[in-house]
Amino acid sequence: MLLSFPFLVVALIGGFGTFLFVANPEIQRRAIKTEGLSSPLVGSRGVSMRVLWTISKYKVGEGALWGEEEARKMLFKPLDMDAARITFDGQTCSNVVFEKRMVNAKEYLANVYRTTPQALGIEEELIEVIKTNCDLPGFAEYIRLKDARLIIHLNGVFFYFAPAVVY
Repeated sequence: MLLSFPFLVVALIGGFGTFLFVANPEIQRRAIKTEGLSSPLVGSRGVSMRVLWTISKYKVGEGALWGEEEARKMLFKPLDMDAARITFDGQTCSNVVFEKRMVNAKEYLANVYRTTPQALGIEEELIEVIKTNCDLPGFAEYIRLKDARLIIHLNGVFFYFAPAVVY
């Protein structure tokens, strides 16, 4: 009787542990199919299944069309981009061409947005400005910081996108 009790305990622990950690092969196959750099779009609306950035914060600029209430509603909205597509707020630009250039942060922000790097919390002297042929509001030209955050300017508000995945 004593020999069977330890055997029963080991069998239960081993069996229970196996039960918890065995992955469903269907789920595993689906996960493998969705990995990769390009995002498959589903449905006729072109909504992406992956999220690479989300709006993590904002700064309302001087003379902005939007106030705190409108800006706050944008928090946590997802953004997906790949080599030829931008998907944001339920809209997609396809066949996007990205032109990147490094610029002096102080000069660029003063000339384009009438603000300073300090006002936006940017410590870098040089920032990457990306110009596109995308007509989605805020994505014709946007900023990429060294830490992979993106900044778009929309209705006078600067929206900061934090990367959900850092490569």
